[in-house]
Amino acid sequence: MLNMEKGASIGKSAKDFRKSLTPAGIGVSIAVTLFGMGPVFLLLKLMNDANLANNVAISWLTIIFAVGGVLTIIFSLYYRQPIQFAFSIPAMAIIAGALQRYAFSDILGAIVLSGLLVLLLGVTGLFKAFLRYIPIPVIQGMIAGALVTFGIAIIKAIEVEPVVAGGTFLVFIIFSLFPAVSRRFPPILSAMILGFVITLLVGKVNISDINFQFSSLTFIAPTFNIAAIIELTIPLALLSVGFGNIQAIGILKTLGYNPPINAFVVLSGIGTIVNAFFGGHNTVVGGPTIAMMASPDVGQEEERYSAAVLAGILMLVVAAIAPLAISFTRAVPTPFIDVLAGIAMLTVIANNFSKAFSSNLKMGALFSLLITMSQIKIFNIGSTLWAILGGTLICILLERKEYLKTIREAN
Repeated sequence: MLNMEKGASIGKSAKDFRKSLTPAGIGVSIAVTLFGMGPVFLLLKLMNDANLANNVAISWLTIIFAVGGVLTIIFSLYYRQPIQFAFSIPAMAIIAGALQRYAFSDILGAIVLSGLLVLLLGVTGLFKAFLRYIPIPVIQGMIAGALVTFGIAIIKAIEVEPVVAGGTFLVFIIFSLFPAVSRRFPPILSAMILGFVITLLVGKVNISDINFQFSSLTFIAPTFNIAAIIELTIPLALLSVGFGNIQAIGILKTLGYNPPINAFVVLSGIGTIVNAFFGGHNTVVGGPTIAMMASPDVGQEEERYSAAVLAGILMLVVAAIAPLAISFTRAVPTPFIDVLAGIAMLTVIANNFSKAFSSNLKMGALFSLLITMSQIKIFNIGSTLWAILGGTLICILLERKEYLKTIREAN
């Protein structure tokens, strides 16, 4: 069905779940959930900056965790492999810039179309052909250009709120100095907890704004703006199929699994479409988290799927209490959220800079970065699409030999 690979029996995998779940698997599942909470601070900042209505913000956060959790549980059981579906982190950076130019419903329209494009690529099996002519370093340059502003925001936040923002960042640095601790409890969560204590002690928290309630979804009808479609659809689709999927496939193959490549793409497309109708953005396969759950330390090869199933269950728990996170951002100073969002992106920014400029297509990556950071608009279309087109063109003109070699290797 939908050109997806055939899997195992969901019933048998579910029956074997409890005996397959090891103590290490439980620990990794919790770590994966905590790891996934890091980028939420970027999403919360994005929502706050865009002044989205509270019900829309809650719906966005709820749907991306709910869809990711459901897909993770079902298809980890079906394929009996450690598979996790999550939300695209780089896509958030693109959407953050687009919210300055387009209505939220216009962006959702572009997200729907990007999901349809990804679905089409999965159903037809054209996923690899789609990426063949667009060098990965160009995409990485575009991502680095979109995300670097969040890193810069850390410095600006410390200038505005030296005690709150500076103290929070210092906590992150201190906990990062101890790898044995940070592997089990991400430094960003230490920064959030102790940074919140600092913020509370200096009287910058409006406790009355923090409230607990269960999540709810809000249907939001997408609208279709030609400029938004042209600017956003292809970049968002590229991010969906070009990073998490490729990374996850490589990790699973290396560890002896036979990953369902077409299913990854098809389900990313379906998840994205569902998300968009409730204010959410692109679904992707989580590469780093799959690496954590597929590790031999988790258990035998045939047991590791259980860690992913538990991680999916924990994602549903996070989805159920999304309003708590939203109200938290309303209660604390903006610089505090800026620091947490920037911290969450530091590794992603560093990795994209490193990979983009350690390749043989440095000029293409550089121009992709510069075009993205310029935030130019041509024909009322923003810099994201022009970065991919311009970066690829520079590769063809100035790095032709390496560009052609890259294409040949992709075949």
